Amino acid sequence: MLPFAVPVFLTLALVLLVGDRYPRTIAPGSGLKLAGLCVTIVTCFIVWRLAVRGIEDLRAHKFAALFSVVTGLMGWPVWSVGLLPSVNGAVLDTQRTVSMRLERTEVTSKSRSRDQYHWAWLSADTPDAPISAGRYFIPQNTYREWSRRRPQQVKVTVARGLLGAMVVTGYR
Repeated sequence: MLPFAVPVFLTLALVLLVGDRYPRTIAPGSGLKLAGLCVTIVTCFIVWRLAVRGIEDLRAHKFAALFSVVTGLMGWPVWSVGLLPSVNGAVLDTQRTVSMRLERTEVTSKSRSRDQYHWAWLSADTPDAPISAGRYFIPQNTYREWSRRRPQQVKVTVARGLLGAMVVTGYR
């Protein structure tokens, strides 16, 4: 179970040690799925090698590889949305402000909670914008302001993170 447990424990440790100090909101189209898959593959391989060292039976090697891959794939989302966004946001490049069109706002419910997530559907004004159109997670106070004012244009502040994904650092 190590390929699944490693990202869970590392994410938990990061949350307990660092907290919410690093920005984590990644712009749509700038995710860390591929990076998460690569870390998953490396983790699976390391765990598999540790599990089969000293074992000569090839059937045991195959079973350990299969079990490592299955549990590793369960850990892939944990890498992609848990630890890697925090690592990505630890070091940011120069911030840029991008003008975007506000198409609509929406609210979704958190699973098994009365709390809500607030979203804005944004599209870039120019085709060469560093971020793409999509659904952006926004703070509740920004949601209230935009829902009240209904602006046509909004400003989104972004920066490229350590792992290359674009991080949203603010809204105006």
